[in-house]
Amino acid sequence: MNLDLDTIIKLASLGLSLGAVVFTFFATRKKDVEHRFELGRKTFADHELRIAAMETAQLNMPKNTDLHRLELTLSEIGGDMKALRATMRGMSESMARTEAIVNRHETHLLDGGKS
Repeated sequence: MNLDLDTIIKLASLGLSLGAVVFTFFATRKKDVEHRFELGRKTFADHELRIAAMETAQLNMPKNTDLHRLELTLSEIGGDMKALRATMRGMSESMARTEAIVNRHETHLLDGGKS
């Protein structure tokens, strides 16, 4: 193999160029990886905060037993309201009869017992 000065310079230039490419690749790759890791850390921290907020909200939600108890209470209130409506209807009818009697008495007293 015959190596003259021109060939050595060309090989050195090629080696230097390849070395620069490899160095640039690893140098920028490291920065890019660090940047991606930092973004990953921030995303992970955001997810951690969101998960903690969801856990807190879930702990404060009513349980099945609470909802069942509420359903039973509302059912009792509905029954009480029915009974109250019946009582009010009876009282209303009684008031109507009392009003009729009072009107007859007023009419009798105003007429002076002429009827």
